[in-house]
Amino acid sequence: MEVERVKSDWRQMDITEAERVMLEWVEKLTIAPSTCAEADIEGMRAVGWTDRDVLDIAQVCAYFNMRVRIVDGLGLELDEWQTTRAKAGAENAAKLADERRVEMPSDPWGVR
Repeated sequence: MEVERVKSDWRQMDITEAERVMLEWVEKLTIAPSTCAEADIEGMRAVGWTDRDVLDIAQVCAYFNMRVRIVDGLGLELDEWQTTRAKAGAENAAKLADERRVEMPSDPWGVR
């Protein structure tokens, strides 16, 4: 159940500062990786993550992002619940971008 809550809206959960900083960075790494900088890593260190932790977190994030891109890129069929969750994620990302006054990447394929 906690996994589902993290997926849907981790900001509404009672989590530690270290977990919050980590999830913010993972979200940034997923949505806008070119904006990540040394300051993000310093922020991770400041709340107790070691360099090994940061590497592990980045690798897990990259793995799941790669996996999603392979499934999407090959046009594999998804169950309805997966499509619904993906659209909800895109809507949430757009909402967060709006709140942070960050422009979402273009959507030439009309996914959003």
